[in-house]
Amino acid sequence: MRSRKLKQRLQTAFGKVPDVHYFAGDMDYIRAYYDFRQENGLDPFLLDDITWNDLNMDQVFKRINQKRCTSGEQYLYYMLRTPALDAEDYERRRALIQFAQSDPQRRLKLELILARLGCRRRADLCRAFYPSAHGIGKLLFYLALFLFFVCSVAAALLRPHFGALCLLLSITLNLYLHEFRKRRSQDDFDTVNYGVSMIFAMRRLRALHDAELDAHLRPAYESLDRLQSVIRTGGVTAAANNGGLEDIVLSITLLDLITYEFLKNKLGRCRDDVLTIHEHLGRLDAAISVASYRASVDSYVEPALRFDAKAPAAIHAAALIHPLLSDPVANDLITERSILITGSNASGKSTYLKTAALAAIMAQSICTVLAQSYAANAFRVLTSMALNDDLLAGESYYIVETRSLKRILDASKAPSPLLCVVDEVLRGTNTVERIAASSEVLQALSDGGTICLAATHDIELCELLSGSFRMFHFEEHVGRESMQFDYRVREGKATTRNAINLLRLLGFDEQIVQNAHACADRYLECGSWSLR
Repeated sequence: MRSRKLKQRLQTAFGKVPDVHYFAGDMDYIRAYYDFRQENGLDPFLLDDITWNDLNMDQVFKRINQKRCTSGEQYLYYMLRTPALDAEDYERRRALIQFAQSDPQRRLKLELILARLGCRRRADLCRAFYPSAHGIGKLLFYLALFLFFVCSVAAALLRPHFGALCLLLSITLNLYLHEFRKRRSQDDFDTVNYGVSMIFAMRRLRALHDAELDAHLRPAYESLDRLQSVIRTGGVTAAANNGGLEDIVLSITLLDLITYEFLKNKLGRCRDDVLTIHEHLGRLDAAISVASYRASVDSYVEPALRFDAKAPAAIHAAALIHPLLSDPVANDLITERSILITGSNASGKSTYLKTAALAAIMAQSICTVLAQSYAANAFRVLTSMALNDDLLAGESYYIVETRSLKRILDASKAPSPLLCVVDEVLRGTNTVERIAASSEVLQALSDGGTICLAATHDIELCELLSGSFRMFHFEEHVGRESMQFDYRVREGKATTRNAINLLRLLGFDEQIVQNAHACADRYLECGSWSLR
């Protein structure tokens, strides 16, 4: 019955918007595999935290994640933060996603195995792969206590008075130690048990004898063959904490702690093989989540990507939409040059920039773009958009912003193509210095193999950057009682001055509105500010 219900749940969930609950702190566990890869320098490029947060990528992850198993959640998160930069990596991702789409009955068998593996977000898998120490001291200590207990039982039978004293001492010591260690090691128990469960799940996948699946999982099968001793041992039997006979036996014999220490050390010695199994289970589960995501959207395309680092940077995308909006407006992005976008607040500039960056990331990470067509270079992607003062570091908004821009300038010096997105560059300083510095920073970002997409309210930048940037804008219409946006990008710079008209719409005195218009007109005529 449970199997039938699980099968029904998986069949119902596929192709639907995920209904997954996240507790506070869950994302810290989900990102653990990404953090492990980052700390060990195992990847040529990873999306940094600024870019990830600018683009609300936690929400993109949650929109795709189906939560079948811990390996899948962690690998999907890592996958989204590692856009493919070479053709082999991209093709491996694309082929596995297509495999997950191709046969619904086979996919359901795979989902059942992965779902039974389960999701234990607090299982710290990376510590199991690379723990700080793998000494056998604790194992020998627990074995000595177990041996003392056995000897005490024998002594109690042969010499009751002395044996009973030894047995009482053994039971008291073991009960105390068991309670102390279980409270401190419960997460570690989950980690070891999940590690063992991964091995059994991989064995079940191999037992399907599916030639196409085997081709994707062959390295994991080789690791599986080297982990037979773990399979023979099984997992750690966890006490139910209900005072039953099993709890009492485990507590006074320490058998669960002995098994835990043995498996922990075994997993540590075989960490590379365990990591390989984790990766391949994660890839498979993440591919099924992407296949489900594809089935849940109205339309998508697989991108045409250029992986030649020397190829001129370009993006040709038709009808791009933002993946998190319920009623998005499609816009094209066709350019071989950097772009400067102007327009009023709320007209669509920031959303357009985010849509472009998300399209590049999703194209290279999950081989899926919400558009009619998408052809572009394989970019490294960096953004500088939703920044804040760093109060803990004592840094102003301007300092935080300049540091963010500096990291993009440094990245632009590398030979591979870069897509950078900047919203309101250097907004944290005065107008004169902002325009002067912004023009030079943006000019530097437009050189070489970088495409810079920038938004600004400073119309002066359009003249200063006209030689290296294409100009686009968004428009709005302010009537007597309402403001309307169509969220369509248009060629050229913005020409309307509706920010002042908005004052009238919001109920400001008409004289204030007229004086503001007159002041702006005088500035445009003579280049200096004068209120009268």
